[in-house]
Amino acid sequence: MKADRKNFEKTINGLGEYYLRELCMSMYDMIEEKTLRENASDRINTESALAFRAMQKELEDTKKELGDCKKVIAKLNEQLSLKTRMIFGRHTEKFIDSLENAQNPPEEFEDESQVEDSDERGKKKGSLISFEDLKKSRSEDPGKDGQNNSGNNGSHVTKDNGSKKGTRTANLYESIMNLPMQLLYDLDIDKLNEEYGEGNWRIASWHEHFTIEKIECPIYVKRIFTPVISSGLEHRMSTVPYKNPIKDRSYLSASLLADILYRKFVLALPFYRQSDDYNNWGLALSRQVIIRWVNELVPVITRPVIEYLTELMLQCRYHQCDETYLLVNRDGRAAGTKGFLWVHSTSELASCNPIILFFYEATRGTDHLRKLLLEFHGYITCDAYISYHVMEEESEGRILATGCLMHCRRYFAIALFVNDLKGLTDEQILEMPEVKALMLIREVYEEENRLKNMTADDRLLARKEFVAPKMGSLFEYIHELAESEMIFSEKLAKAIDYAINQEVYLRRFLEDGNIPCDNGSSERHIRGYSVGRANWLFADTVTGAEVNAAMYSIVETAKANNVNPYTYIKYLIEKMPEHLDEYGNITDRECLKDMVPWSDAFHTYEEECAENRNQMYSGMFPAPVIPKPPRKTAEASDNPVADTA
Repeated sequence: MKADRKNFEKTINGLGEYYLRELCMSMYDMIEEKTLRENASDRINTESALAFRAMQKELEDTKKELGDCKKVIAKLNEQLSLKTRMIFGRHTEKFIDSLENAQNPPEEFEDESQVEDSDERGKKKGSLISFEDLKKSRSEDPGKDGQNNSGNNGSHVTKDNGSKKGTRTANLYESIMNLPMQLLYDLDIDKLNEEYGEGNWRIASWHEHFTIEKIECPIYVKRIFTPVISSGLEHRMSTVPYKNPIKDRSYLSASLLADILYRKFVLALPFYRQSDDYNNWGLALSRQVIIRWVNELVPVITRPVIEYLTELMLQCRYHQCDETYLLVNRDGRAAGTKGFLWVHSTSELASCNPIILFFYEATRGTDHLRKLLLEFHGYITCDAYISYHVMEEESEGRILATGCLMHCRRYFAIALFVNDLKGLTDEQILEMPEVKALMLIREVYEEENRLKNMTADDRLLARKEFVAPKMGSLFEYIHELAESEMIFSEKLAKAIDYAINQEVYLRRFLEDGNIPCDNGSSERHIRGYSVGRANWLFADTVTGAEVNAAMYSIVETAKANNVNPYTYIKYLIEKMPEHLDEYGNITDRECLKDMVPWSDAFHTYEEECAENRNQMYSGMFPAPVIPKPPRKTAEASDNPVADTA
């Protein structure tokens, strides 16, 4: 290295100034080029580092987004699985029954049994039983002790499809006997002569056969004439005034309006489809006219009745409550904002006449409960919605909320059905905590279902002796799950938390025999509205929403009292205008006692309607002459074979 340096030094010393300058400039250019390369390399390294960090962040965000997507997909798969099971699968009770039956097959019927099966069809449904009768029946039937010793324990009796079919057929036959009837005699004399010989047969008796017929067009027009009077020598002309009692200067009648309301709020037929149907039968009735009639008349006719029913309902200490949504297009809020229908009813176990009322509110806030239940003292059976518990706190014990065991059961059912059970045996499924909890809840329902036809006092005694231990076993197992170190699915953990958080409210039905163990009746009352909402989707105005609430109150209350909703609607349309002034105010509140579906006045009206209907149809079907076989001819009477046949 030193030798090379010396040689290089000698070479430089031998060069002139010009060559040295060129050499320096060349070296400077090389250094500049190297510096530029280093700077470019540093810039590339810096940009690469920044890009790498950006890619790292993007990768982390992508992983997070992918994880969120997996959670969403899993949730959607659960929802899809639940929806599929709801549509095509078996109900939870039937599913558990099938598992138990696989382990413990039910006893076969004895083909040669000498004991005749009892006929339950002749017994009156809903007859009361006492607490002593219940204890006696349990002692006589050890299978009703609530233990899972057989496949068909408790109230889950083996279904006799033939008996049910026979009951339905008997009910149909009984209903046919109460309808208008046309008598016809099916007799073809020529065919009988050909088959048996002329004069060689007679009618020994008649067999009855029935077909149910439907009159095609039930709409007719009532044409009313009022006289024009000519009086005095001057022949002064005057007319007798006429006013449509339903809506003056219109073609509307009580029967037509009742038919419109019945189709909409009982059969869930939207107004536009009703208009099409009426047009098909030759009545040019537009949807706009129908809506105008309904929105104008329904509030006036039903408001006093709804207010009176509300007063009666608040006198009952046992309520059930739920709520559901209603979309109103023009309510002054942003498009798509949902309103709500609150559903209040008397307890299904209370001894008073059942009352079901719907109230429209723009929101789901507690203000509705504060206003309606301002002076209410008693129990409300409801779900876990916070407003009911707020009311309990604000009322300082005046109102007590009771829980819904059906909602508790539903959470465990969902936790069960999101699992993949395909690869599991029946024994493994029965050992799942979801199934065990559901079976314990079922035992509570088995005991509770036996108490339906008891008085409140006897039901309370029976609950303390038979139902309370089952509830204790249920929550003892749920607390064991909560305190265990087992890892549960998200749905099962939610079900456990719900049961523990609502334990005080779920146990409260054990304190009073008038309190139901669940809020299922409220959901059944809402079902008719939910079916209708699926067809007509929304209410256009707030007035339309209030009409919906009023009419579903009338219809569901009529159903609960086992009366024909059409007849009750028609009754209110005919009778209420007689007690209203020109401004729609009630003139005599005493008349409201006759406007409820359990009143004697309504039942009398119901009987009159049935009698009038039968009389009207009897004119259409005059009684025919009973046919007789033709007399023997002289030729037939001389035939000895025919005489001896």
